[in-house]
This record gives sequence, C-alpha cells and structure tokens, in this order.
Amino acid sequence: MASNSSTSPRRVVITGVGAVTPVGNDMPTTWRNLLDGQSGVGRIQRFDPDAWGVKTPIAAEVRDFDAESVLPDVKALRHMDLNTQYGMASGLEALADSGLEINEDNQHRVGIIFGSGGGGMELVTRWQDTLVQRGARRVSPFAMPNLIADAASGHLSIATGATGPNYSPTSACATGANAVADGMLHIQSGRADALLVGGSEAIILPLFHICFERMGVLATPAEPLTASSAPYDLHRNGFVPGEGAAAMMIEDLDHALERGAPIYAEVVGGGSANDAHDIAQPESHGRGLMVCVQQAMSESGINPESVGYVSTHGTATKLGDLVEVTALKRMFGAHAYDLSLSSIKPATGHMMGASGALEVIVSAMVLKNGVAPPTLNYETPDPELDIDVIPNKARELDIEAALSFSVGLGGHNAAVLLRRFDE
Repeated sequence: MASNSSTSPRRVVITGVGAVTPVGNDMPTTWRNLLDGQSGVGRIQRFDPDAWGVKTPIAAEVRDFDAESVLPDVKALRHMDLNTQYGMASGLEALADSGLEINEDNQHRVGIIFGSGGGGMELVTRWQDTLVQRGARRVSPFAMPNLIADAASGHLSIATGATGPNYSPTSACATGANAVADGMLHIQSGRADALLVGGSEAIILPLFHICFERMGVLATPAEPLTASSAPYDLHRNGFVPGEGAAAMMIEDLDHALERGAPIYAEVVGGGSANDAHDIAQPESHGRGLMVCVQQAMSESGINPESVGYVSTHGTATKLGDLVEVTALKRMFGAHAYDLSLSSIKPATGHMMGASGALEVIVSAMVLKNGVAPPTLNYETPDPELDIDVIPNKARELDIEAALSFSVGLGGHNAAVLLRRFDE
C-alpha cells in the first residue's frame, strides 16, 4: 500500500458508502427514497409512548432491520447494542462498496474512526434495570465493552481486520462530520491510506425522548405525521428524533486509483469549532459554525463561488435554522442567494451522531449524480430565511463543490467540503 513518502498533503477521496436509516437499510435504498421524497417519520413503535406519558409520540425509526443477515458474528451480535449493530452494518456495506480487501499486508494502513453521540444507551438502560430489579450477579460481563461509545469502532476493527488508527469521536450531533474531517487529516498526513469513517445512533428510548421533550425541542405532531418536521418553514417548531448509521471509506487518491476503486467525490476540506456560548443553544450569529466552514474553505483552495450545494443541519428549530442561514449569508455574501440548500431531516429524523456522516454522503451523491434531495414539508416561506432550500421536490444540479455542516449540543460545529471528482 501507499506510504508517507511525500511532504505535501495527499488528496482524499470517498470510495465506498453505506447506511442504515429510517428510509432504507442500505445506501442505495436510502438515496432513492430521499430523492423520491419518502419519509420515515411515524408513531413510535420501539416502546409504548402512552405508558411513559410521552406527549410527542413520533420518531423516525429504522424498520425491518435484520442484523443477522448483514453481520458476520452472530454470537457477538447477542451482546451488541442497536447503536453498534447499525454502525457495523453501515461500515461493512461501505467496505464492500469500496472493493478494498484488507489483509495482513495492508491492515496496519487501514483504520476506523467511527463515532456516536450517546453510544450504547439501550444497554445502559437495560442493565441499570437489571441491576435494580435482579441484582449485581445478573449483570452480564459483556455489558461494559458493548455499551461504551467506541463499541462500534472496536467491533468494526475485529470484523474487518483493520489495525490502523481507531477511535470514536463524540461531539453530539457533529460527531459524524467530525469523524470524516479527522479521517481526512490522517490520510493527508500519511498515517493511513484508507479509513472507514462515520457515525451511528440508537436512542429512541423513553428516557431520551422525554429529555428532548423537557428541552422543548421536539416538533409538534402534524397531520399526517410525516409533515411534522419542517425546516426553514415559517411555522417550524422542532425536530423529530431519528436513528441509524452512515459510513464512508475514504482513501488516498493514488491508492484508490491504483486499485481501480470507484470514486464518489473528493474530500478537500474539514473544520471543527465551538461556539463557547451555551451548552444547548447555538450562538445567535453562528460564530462557531462560521469558523469551521472557513477552516474547510481555506484549506481546500476552492473559491466560495464554486460551492453550489449545502447539505445543512436543518433541524427545524426556530433559532437553529435562523443561525445557519445567518452564518451562510455572512460567509458567502451575495453568493448565498445562489446556493441550493436542503435538509434531509424531515425524511430521516435527526439521527444525532449519525446525521453528519449521512449528510456528507448525500453531498457526495449530489456531486456524483447531479441531483439533490428536497427539503420536505416546506409550505410557508420565512422572510428571515430568504434563500433557496430546494422545497419538496428533488432538483438536478450541475455543480463543482458541495458543503455539509453539523451543529451539536455543547456548542460543537463541524464542516466537510467536497469537490466533484472528474477523471
């Protein structure tokens, strides 16, 4: 495999993608349903909302996921949280899609950076209940290594044999995007030739749903329920929780070309910053978001006018959507009105630690396929958000570069900039 023989940063490309989402249990299905305007939002099935006093009983859940059909170690599967199962499935799909074979000769040059906002929260609540109700001797010895946030990255290493850089970033809803940006740096510096990067989340559980309710950030159920999340609309009032995972294989360009790998897009910039403002609310001028986007732009060498599409965070909260648009206008000036934006969260719900990774994949698919998914449920324009959000119907786009950014609890911001790859 390629080695760190050059002093200049190496070019980084996406060669494989995978996903488990509320609109598809693989990336091709997810992409097709996003373009078709399908939504995975519905009444919660994972638990009984009425029994827990839940007032907003809607979520975007993964449906019909058969872990045994996609994961190799059924014995280990019994101890895994859904968070890890989703992450494993998306990661193995991305690896297969890339066509990369990991063996004894190259395994030290292949790594995994795969994060989660919460980790194995279903296992945490399960074993806490077991401890209280049945005592310490009933708690499984497999509980601890499977409930921690890096369980997916560890299991992916075991399943693939990749022994290179391996860790799990945790930055709330910015986690998946940070994993991609970190992976780019590892490859540029020569520490690795290829990395599986991404994020997963599975927190559709009573405690966490009620926590979001108490924060006042959840969307009011609409009729039909699929219309509940409405980013950038004047009447937007919150997000719908989602779950799932998304993963990419990113590689050194020369290494990818040498083996004839498929290339979706080039990763040309990444950024990470914090608002240093509030643990829950974004800073009103988008300070941290602007910093991380500017980082991504400056290291890419791309002219801002070349950016044609933005896969936004777009949670449909009053302040959050306003902050994003405000920051874009300040960064891009008049060009902000030439940008095409979309939020996929009305379709997938807010997939937390997985959302940023999926949105980077969506940006890559836009560049490769020349079509962008819509922002669903956009009915009434907000005069303060007077930019193009690709309302309700997919749109053909012929663009050079695409930007994806994420904003997370704790003031975390992350951005990834992609360029179309033309052979």
